[in-house]
Amino acid sequence: MSLKGKNLGLRTISGAVLGVVVVGATLLSKWAFAIVAAVIAVGAIWELFRMARSRGDVEPQNLLVTVLGVALIIEGALVTSPVVLLTLILFIPIVFAVEIARGKVRPLENIALSVAGLLYCAVPGVMLILIGSVEGEWEPARVLMVILTVWVNDIFAYLVGCSIGKHKMCPVISPKKSWEGFAGGVLCAVAFAMAVGYMMEGDVLLWGGLGGVVALAAVAGDLVESMIKREYGVKDSGNLIPGHGGMLDRFDALLLAAPFAYIYMTIFGL
Repeated sequence: MSLKGKNLGLRTISGAVLGVVVVGATLLSKWAFAIVAAVIAVGAIWELFRMARSRGDVEPQNLLVTVLGVALIIEGALVTSPVVLLTLILFIPIVFAVEIARGKVRPLENIALSVAGLLYCAVPGVMLILIGSVEGEWEPARVLMVILTVWVNDIFAYLVGCSIGKHKMCPVISPKKSWEGFAGGVLCAVAFAMAVGYMMEGDVLLWGGLGGVVALAAVAGDLVESMIKREYGVKDSGNLIPGHGGMLDRFDALLLAAPFAYIYMTIFGL
């Protein structure tokens, strides 16, 4: 077997295991999902900050942001209300205060990266918990719909792009992405969301709109992470997940899709 074939097999196996863990935790309970969301957030925060530290004199607040991120996710699971997001009004000044006490060389960059890590890596997990929490009850199908739509977009964008992709989408940031793959992924995500809406006896067009929003945000999330990795000159954000890289490499699309899904579902009452 070629090295490429071995890598594909490893990627498939680890991806399947990861998928079972995420789906299983979502179906099991709100708290099981919260644990998974916290693990993803912690891994993503440390990967992001490790890349940032490669510049030498930038020192984001790893430990504090990790604690605040996990606390925010726990609070989201306890409160299950958008009011939990108001906690950020308290958390961000804490980051400023700690940076003053640390007396590092580049405080503004440290603060910006620390706050970015909190918003980018932890808040999406809270958003997914809020999506699944309806009147005090945990409804895993709502969370799985968002996650599976992201995966459908990713899978079909890859398949269509590999099959007929000719026109590069963002060659500087992500050379392998094509407009054909982008279109195939979005269309399949919309179709999947509409099918889910039909099975749930909901407004098919509104659910299709959700699929489009999630797919577009997922693509943007993938490009954002590619931009970050290019900025710091790394191929993968980490090596935690065999064949996939790090947490950011695997969940970059979901991190950006979750907030947009939550806003869309809140506005249209889905």
